Amino acid sequence: MINFKSRYIRQEIFSKIGKKGQESLLKSRVAVVGLGALGTVSAEMLTRAGIGKLILIDRDIVDITNLQRQALYTEHDIGSAKAYAAERLLKNLNSKLKTKPYAVFLNWKNIKILNDVDLVLDCTDNLSTRFLINEFCRKKKIPWIFASVLGSVGMIKVFNQTKNEACFRCMFKKAENLATCETYGILNTIVRAISAFQVTEALKLLTKQKPCQDLLRLDIWSQSFDRIKVKKDKKCPVCNNKFEYLAGKNESTLRFCSGFWQIMGKFDYDVIKRRLRKVGNVKDCGYYFHFNQLLTVFPDRVLIKAKTEKEAKSLYSKFIGD
Repeated sequence: MINFKSRYIRQEIFSKIGKKGQESLLKSRVAVVGLGALGTVSAEMLTRAGIGKLILIDRDIVDITNLQRQALYTEHDIGSAKAYAAERLLKNLNSKLKTKPYAVFLNWKNIKILNDVDLVLDCTDNLSTRFLINEFCRKKKIPWIFASVLGSVGMIKVFNQTKNEACFRCMFKKAENLATCETYGILNTIVRAISAFQVTEALKLLTKQKPCQDLLRLDIWSQSFDRIKVKKDKKCPVCNNKFEYLAGKNESTLRFCSGFWQIMGKFDYDVIKRRLRKVGNVKDCGYYFHFNQLLTVFPDRVLIKAKTEKEAKSLYSKFIGD
């Protein structure tokens, strides 16, 4: 019989946590947005640390290329929605963990699923979603932790919503097309390192301790580490209570690190599925379906494997409609 009382003893005897801190962790509710490389590693560590509830959010499906660095998935999960695949493994790690998976693209219409959390971990792969998280957390005064990795370099910054603190929009002015892991590559070692920083800062916040205020940058290949002061931008629209992303003004076609383009759309899901069955191979997965290894169709969006945005839109028009 398992003695659950001794589960966190090694963490409780660490002076910065203690029994009181562990009790706080067991009551905590954390949202992990993006269950790729960073998200899977950070979610696993939070689960092992005794977080009470995890809200798991990801719009993607498991691909064979994910297995090099995304800790929660196996070959049996290929083709499955990441949110549900991640939940299954996390439940096996800690049966006491409460979870709520969402296989959705987080956008201005559904971001209310973050309403009742104590902390948000950003583990996404695009600036548009980060701008949205920044605006929501700024407005609701919810702490969040930005983290990113590319090649051998990773960055992390805590946004604790303290007075006169710079926000994410103060750092990045607009959602530009940046390099991705598909074109630039990524080491799985930098993922583990940055997740370790992210989860450590999360433990500080959840136990009411002061987090690091700087932007941290680590290059694990060259073994270099920088702490960068971030200054508040007086002209920042978010800091001046202008929430463009929350209003849905900047939603567009997005390209993700997995190599998929995402196109939001209004269409009859069941009609599209019946139509595509007549012209190709449809694999029905319940809440979404694959078509000819080209498209993954959800009720509100389509993921398309394509090299360019033009090619993605062409495939969308051909098989879904205009």
